[in-house]
Amino acid sequence: MKMASHNSLLSDRWARFLYRCSLFLLIFFTCGFVIVTPADLISQALRNEQIYNIIIVAATYFAVGLVALLLYLNRLYDVRVALSDIPKRYVPGNRDFPRRCANAIEAELIRCRLIQESIQPSDSVSHPGLPPPHSEFDFPQVPYLEVLIESVKLLEIKASNLHPALRRKPGMSWKEYTLHLENYVSFDAVLAHQFIDAYEEARYSGRLITEDKFKDMMRTFTLLLRNIELPESVNEVLGEYRYG
Repeated sequence: MKMASHNSLLSDRWARFLYRCSLFLLIFFTCGFVIVTPADLISQALRNEQIYNIIIVAATYFAVGLVALLLYLNRLYDVRVALSDIPKRYVPGNRDFPRRCANAIEAELIRCRLIQESIQPSDSVSHPGLPPPHSEFDFPQVPYLEVLIESVKLLEIKASNLHPALRRKPGMSWKEYTLHLENYVSFDAVLAHQFIDAYEEARYSGRLITEDKFKDMMRTFTLLLRNIELPESVNEVLGEYRYG
């Protein structure tokens, strides 16, 4: 690794050396060719005592040099102004670009929007395990199984709110907990077992839940929670069991 890095460094240095040498030679020969012609003209004018030719040559080269210098300075100024304007303090509009450039940008934006619209899934698309786009649920892109795992905990919360002694014991499965609640709580046992069976199948079968199946399970679970009650007689028994 170090050898490769060392070779790369030498290669970069050699490339920079060749670039500088070639640039120096190019500038040297260019200046030489540019100077030879006026020098020869001035030499001939001096030999022939044609002072006006010397003035014309000198004035011409001076004018060319002045124009070149002005163009160079103007380019430097434009570059500095353009760089100082980055980033812009406002959103560029059509007036900030040439018409052809603005039209090209607008056409590209329209093309991108059409592509985005063409790849957007329709509302009717539904895949097992996930709610469809723009679904009626309040948890977009959250897997159904995660929702069920969190929802089933509401059963214990509802029961423990009725009485603290109804908390689920560590290691107790939800089916065992449901059977345990049947001894104390008044609720629809058929709905409870129906939901727990569907929950365990969804969690441990490895098969993804469909949207219709998920809706049925949530309707069943909602009815189950809504009808859970604790009879007064059981409340007294649990109170004696817990505190007595």
